Amino acid sequence: MPDTAFPDLVPVVLAGGSGTRLWPVSRAAFPKHLVELTGESSLLQTTAERVRRVAAKGRFLVVAAAGQAILVRRQLASLDPALLDHLVLEPSPRNTAAAVALAALHVEAAWGPDAVLWVCPSDHLMLAPEALYAAVGRGIEAARQGWLVTFGIEPTRPETGFGYIAEGAPLPDAEGVRAVVRFVEKPPRAEAEAMLQAGGFKWNSGMFLMKASAILHELEAFAPSVLAGVRAALGPDGGIDPARFVEVPSEPIDKAVMERSNRVATVPCDPGWSDVGSWGALWEIMPKDEADNVFKGDVLLAEAQGNLVKAEHRLVALAGVRNLAVIETADAVLVADKGQAELVKGIVGLLASSRRKEAEVHAREFRPWGQFTILLERPGFMVREVCVDRGAALKVQEHVTRDEHWVILEGEAAVRLGGEERHLRAGEVVTVRQGTRHQLRNADGGILRLIEIQIGEQLGDADTKRFGSP
Repeated sequence: MPDTAFPDLVPVVLAGGSGTRLWPVSRAAFPKHLVELTGESSLLQTTAERVRRVAAKGRFLVVAAAGQAILVRRQLASLDPALLDHLVLEPSPRNTAAAVALAALHVEAAWGPDAVLWVCPSDHLMLAPEALYAAVGRGIEAARQGWLVTFGIEPTRPETGFGYIAEGAPLPDAEGVRAVVRFVEKPPRAEAEAMLQAGGFKWNSGMFLMKASAILHELEAFAPSVLAGVRAALGPDGGIDPARFVEVPSEPIDKAVMERSNRVATVPCDPGWSDVGSWGALWEIMPKDEADNVFKGDVLLAEAQGNLVKAEHRLVALAGVRNLAVIETADAVLVADKGQAELVKGIVGLLASSRRKEAEVHAREFRPWGQFTILLERPGFMVREVCVDRGAALKVQEHVTRDEHWVILEGEAAVRLGGEERHLRAGEVVTVRQGTRHQLRNADGGILRLIEIQIGEQLGDADTKRFGSP
């Protein structure tokens, strides 16, 4: 645990993106920062826990996609409901310059112009967080002086998929911090090798320390249309007008401001950083067996070496193969060379162009009341496992063409059929006929779990009418 918090620091977590190189676990509606890639917690939860340790209580801001609000709220609330006090939801993706502008305006209004934003992507991993906290301690003084401080990661290889920072002279009044000479965007292999050999270059981590007033000043100077567009989209109550927000220019903060400003500095650090941008990147940072395999779930390996295997629902066996990523989910299986991240991204493009739902959603979907998993789907019927959170209820519904049969597995269900309410426990069954208004509520102190069998011409949301609040 860090010895001291920084009273003027406000961690700002940017929770957007889709992570297509990590399909089929990461999908558009359930992207990589919301899935459990390395343990029991998502990358968003891990990031939130990490960054709030060095900030004063209550100083925490998340900028997230409105389309992912259900999952973001559920995951943050499971850590601490207070983490939802400052949640900004973007109605459409407009890249990181707009997200940083939103965050800076919110921080200025909530904590004043001298508050220091610590902008962090939600989908990066730090294996040595103490080194990161030490870097914050070195960089925050420069940020207080009006510098936009980046975190430069010591490069370990001539990586062509990362941006680089060229270091300049040390800052006189901020020990351990250097001015930035220039940024190099994803160089070709030969240039990356030359920079690694020459020294003085760091990987650009995508994290920043900057005073609210300083970044707003630089946005006004170098990206005025972004800042003006965000201001125009913000209502007096802090709400965001979707029609105006979609007109904000879409630019990354690096190109919009960092590459143009003469007030950019960098603090070097080595916190065991990974952007977890591909299955190969995940394999690099995970513990391995004696044959360099990384695996999770029900996995058997025979004469297999250097593989990453993730089994979520069934046995996965590998024999005599090397350097593969084998990822099994409820509705898709990926087998790929673990070093070919762009090809995985291409698969997602093919799925999207074919209008396959596997590009967007999982068999498991989340709702404000809980979640469901599609176990089997065929023409005319669907089987789902439904879990309703403690104290939660679904809206009053009516199905037009289908019947439903519910088998209670765990907990106690309060089921309203027309004007009658019944309470059912594990092993009991109820049938909901088409045209019957009904409502399902968790009447127990724990989870309510049931099997739902839909039979009819239309299935899912297309056949459902909803009536008001639960």
